[in-house]
Amino acid sequence: MYKFLTNLFFASAVWLYLYRLFITDRQVGILDGLAFAIGLIAEVPSGVLADRFGRDKLVKLGWLMAGSGFLIQAFGSSFLPFFVGQAILVSGISFVSGADEALFFEKLNFDRKSANWRKLLTRGSQIALISLLVSTIIGGWLHNINPRIPWIVTGLSFISAVWLIWPIKDNRDKKREQNFLLELKKYFTNIKSGFAEFKTSKLLFYVPIILTVQGLFYISDWGLLRLILLDRFHFSPFLGSLVIASSSLITVGILAMMHKHAEKISEKRVISLISIGSVLGLLLSIFNIGMWGYFVIFIIYAGENIFHPFMSEIINNRVEEDQRATVLSVASFIKSFPYIIMAPIIGYLNTNNKLEYFLVVWSIFICISVSIYLKSKKKDSLVSLNKN
Repeated sequence: MYKFLTNLFFASAVWLYLYRLFITDRQVGILDGLAFAIGLIAEVPSGVLADRFGRDKLVKLGWLMAGSGFLIQAFGSSFLPFFVGQAILVSGISFVSGADEALFFEKLNFDRKSANWRKLLTRGSQIALISLLVSTIIGGWLHNINPRIPWIVTGLSFISAVWLIWPIKDNRDKKREQNFLLELKKYFTNIKSGFAEFKTSKLLFYVPIILTVQGLFYISDWGLLRLILLDRFHFSPFLGSLVIASSSLITVGILAMMHKHAEKISEKRVISLISIGSVLGLLLSIFNIGMWGYFVIFIIYAGENIFHPFMSEIINNRVEEDQRATVLSVASFIKSFPYIIMAPIIGYLNTNNKLEYFLVVWSIFICISVSIYLKSKKKDSLVSLNKN
């Protein structure tokens, strides 16, 4: 039930259209860039806050903030309430990120390596996908009734999740005896060591790929790009929601095939193919291809969902166990950072009908990144996606 409620993103395929009733795409870009910067800052002390006050309180506060952020924006009609609501929303999501799974893992008392725990995670992912698919389609339909309704029901769903998990408590000993600033300083030291890992020869040549390829996927998934492209290809809000939902279903099938038939997969081949596919998708978006734009949306959507677990496995295989969580957090920061800078630029370019500049320049960045990777990665390696 928790997975179902917290993945009811009714506004996922239509949020831009409410903004456009009151502000320009340029203002949306500025709003998103600033709000996501605040979210990244909020994520820094979240681990320390969870240890000090309890994961249960942080998860409940996070979803309460996220739901409230949606409701504030649902009734907004200018830049300020949209910005305030979005900042509260992304800060709340930052508080929840990772803390909820850690809380439930502790409460359920599973062996992390057991088959039952893996089955539970898989079932949770399936429920989350069903929730997202259903809410995306319904959200497109609700938007046609009133563009505020998808925002309202999404906010209420998140707040309902708080009520659902209210009895759950974090029984760990809270770290009250240590000074909060000292805890935060220790956290920053860990983050610094995580960044240092990406300066080593084993990870350095992946940084351009994370910035450009995964950065593109983040810009599309969490940012403006996907909805701008749907609008560019002349999909209505409801048809756009069907495009996203169907792309998700096909992607699940591809992932299932990969896990079933490929015990080990060539690292170079996957990174190269996904990168080239992304470039082709961006370059095709320059032209007026109409409904054929479905394949562009699908290429980027599928690439994003295939590439994320693949890169996580690569990083896991190249760092020590005690550094993995920190290094993965740094990788997440690296891939999300470009959107803070690019959101205002994308909004400005689209407002002035010059999005082609971004599409071409980012394609060049990806080509350069792949060239650096292929030149640095002398020997191919195989990555198992089945061992977890």
